[in-house]
Amino acid sequence: MTRAPLWHSVQDVPADLGASAVSIGNFDGVHLGHRFVLDQLLQEARQRSLVPVALTFWPHPRHVMGTAGEPPLLTGHEDRDRLLLLAGMGGVLDLEFTREFAQHSPEDFVRIFLVEALGARCVVLGEDALFGRANAGDIHTMRELGQEYGFEVVTVADLGPVGAEGGRISSSTIRGALLDGDVAGAAGMLGRWHTVTDVVHHGHRRGREMGFPTANLGPRPSGLIPADGVYAGRLTVIDQDPSHLGTPPLCGEPATISIGTNPTFASEGLPARTVEAYVHDDHTLELYGDTVRLEFVDFQRPTLAFDSIDDLVAQMRQDVEVTRRTLEARDSRPRGGS
Repeated sequence: MTRAPLWHSVQDVPADLGASAVSIGNFDGVHLGHRFVLDQLLQEARQRSLVPVALTFWPHPRHVMGTAGEPPLLTGHEDRDRLLLLAGMGGVLDLEFTREFAQHSPEDFVRIFLVEALGARCVVLGEDALFGRANAGDIHTMRELGQEYGFEVVTVADLGPVGAEGGRISSSTIRGALLDGDVAGAAGMLGRWHTVTDVVHHGHRRGREMGFPTANLGPRPSGLIPADGVYAGRLTVIDQDPSHLGTPPLCGEPATISIGTNPTFASEGLPARTVEAYVHDDHTLELYGDTVRLEFVDFQRPTLAFDSIDDLVAQMRQDVEVTRRTLEARDSRPRGGS
């Protein structure tokens, strides 16, 4: 049986892994800036016949060591790890970050996790990398430890491609774009469509009653929820509820996605923010209990309140048509839900 190259402790790392090339980071979103570093890692690994490994953490260290209210992450750790493997990693060591873990000195961190666990012979880092207790270790520390423990340090001076405004791509820049509803701009920096993943929950069934049944996500899906509004997107079932086995799962199906508090129904006293997706043309879907991934392709319009259900239904028909045209125009762009 092939062992999955995803490990959550040093004990999980196969004893026969062999020598590795390692990059360390949080990799939130695995965006094009991260991919620039990871591509360098792959190149160094190929040249030295090493296994490329990403060493990362969950929860995000800022959420453990920082103040309350730290910004939400672009991706949950399972999606982040999946994207790292799709980027070509031969292994991902995803370690639980705790206050106790944060007390490792720079040397202990390198010895335990890079040398003893992963057999690192090459470490690829940005020039501004920090590690170990109180971020006491920097690139100079890593070079000194490399000489002591027998690995080479390769630095990546710049995180590669620039964003739409000409600045360096960062997770915070992408987060800002998504919170402004600019999912197309975020896709340009991610190198894929932004995704949100969750189990389909039961909703209020209003959409079904109006002829537009929707797949409703829970209140805390994996992935940053963009700004309120209506979006063109796609839906993929990534894990089926056992009761649905035997039914071909949906894959990249056109969907009109709505995010907001349903202001048309505000009088019902249900102001909770929801994420729901209408899969085009299929009114017999049974997705409750399935885990789905939504891809956000483009923003269509803000959330609106309508005077009547008829007005809302007319707008929903128009939204579906706009989604169709948008997806047809963008089918040549890369999609990130595979």
